[in-house]
Amino acid sequence: MDKHLVGQWYKEEMGETLNIFDETPLRMKMSFTSSGYYNFEPNCVYEKDDYLCFEINDEIYRMVYHIKFVKDHLEGYYTQHGKDTPVRYVLVSGEPKDEPYEFIPTVKYIPETKEKRIDLLKKYVMYSKVPTKPYTTEYVLGGKIPKILSKYGFSEYIGEIDITADAVVFKILDFVCDHFGHNGSGGVCSGRKIEDIIKFCEKKDGKTNCRGLAILLASLLRLVSVKARHITCMPYEHPFEDCHVVVDCLMPSGKRIMLDPTFRLFYKDSEGEYISLERLRKILIADQPIFPNPNASYNGGEFDSESNRDYMIKNTFRFSRGTYYENGSDEYAVRRVELVPANYPVEKFTDSMKQELVYDEVEFWKM
Repeated sequence: MDKHLVGQWYKEEMGETLNIFDETPLRMKMSFTSSGYYNFEPNCVYEKDDYLCFEINDEIYRMVYHIKFVKDHLEGYYTQHGKDTPVRYVLVSGEPKDEPYEFIPTVKYIPETKEKRIDLLKKYVMYSKVPTKPYTTEYVLGGKIPKILSKYGFSEYIGEIDITADAVVFKILDFVCDHFGHNGSGGVCSGRKIEDIIKFCEKKDGKTNCRGLAILLASLLRLVSVKARHITCMPYEHPFEDCHVVVDCLMPSGKRIMLDPTFRLFYKDSEGEYISLERLRKILIADQPIFPNPNASYNGGEFDSESNRDYMIKNTFRFSRGTYYENGSDEYAVRRVELVPANYPVEKFTDSMKQELVYDEVEFWKM
């Protein structure tokens, strides 16, 4: 390692600080004052092609950095959503600070106030018609089946099924959950193609995080011409340390359904009707019952319906999605939009984040 890298470095954009320690293997801590993350370690740090590289696999950032020492500063670039952006850090101190991790969100949920998650959800039940930049949603359906799927017998799952019938949706959910599992801390690959995610799982004990599973499921559904997209389900606080990603699916019959490949899960209501993600939020607010499919499970084990209900109460406060869906894309491919309730406190959001906010639920949920 180049000893010039050791020290504390600062970049004004996002209030970003790097603390690089003279250790083997090399260790780093980062801070973003703009988003409430302090003194956390990147997912990995390594040297490649004369650059010090480090990665953040986070819902908001998902960055891969490349930096090196140049004269009296650090410079290089980071890659995010397929775009390279130059970076430059100035030296603050030759002694890096090894301080404990902190998470201080700009919008806080404080359990000590005794306000429960369900009460918070009910408090912000309403949306509004605040005008925003217009957007449309585009899907690329069909296409050539990737060769890697034959390795897992994909054609056997759909070969005897009429792909114009709703049964194909559940067969593909079974395919994903039969072969791939969930690891919340395992991350997801930077590539978003079906092949990328499966190859990533093959290196990670057959598992990826909820985002990887949802993108994979939605991509496979679109492969058989079913409209499907992954949706990020977020809590009240911003930024957050935990969210969930599921699939919003328009079945061949025209019925909407939420599919959650993390738990091999979908829900029905008391009348036996499938529940969409949009409707799930309303049902939770109304304290109405929801009924999971009998074979719901977590990595082949048990499924706790009450725990999952509480989890979705937390994570149906805000939603984000993309506007363009094809194999290999995610919500940042063209434009990301985030649905927030009326009066949600966004004063401390950055200008770029504010541009993504939308308040009209009808427009957001259009397929």
